[in-house]
Amino acid sequence: MSKNPRKFEQATRLIVNMEASTVASIDSLMKQRRQHAHGNRAEFVRRAVERELARCQGANV
Repeated sequence: MSKNPRKFEQATRLIVNMEASTVASIDSLMKQRRQHAHGNRAEFVRRAVERELARCQGANV
């Protein structure tokens, strides 16, 4: 998994549609600033996608 999104060698922009309630939940977590101190919605989603990808790849091994 990538550690610093600003240092991608081949970055690709991805546009994602999701329910407004999901976005509101993410924003609520960002405001709490506890576990998700990065405070960036895009970074939160990027990390979630990478975690899910790693989980799915692990299940296929």
